[in-house]
Amino acid sequence: MAVLTQKYKVQLARYDAAATNGRVRVKRSGPRPCMVVSVGMILAGMGMVFLMVLELLPVTLLLALAGFALTAAGGVMALIFCGEI
Repeated sequence: MAVLTQKYKVQLARYDAAATNGRVRVKRSGPRPCMVVSVGMILAGMGMVFLMVLELLPVTLLLALAGFALTAAGGVMALIFCGEI
């Protein structure tokens, strides 16, 4: 298994000083839309199960399977988009 040996800084804004007239442009970088969807699916699936534990949703096999399917599909999508699979 490969191990990362470099430390990466979290960079929320990138400064581009190579602009003309000496002006500095700031570009904001946000999360990738594919990761937002996959992590959202994981949280939605876990949220369904959590609401069943709190008895705000009825505990049924169909809802439990839907929560499991959302969590599993979101997890696989996150692994694919991160480049692990």
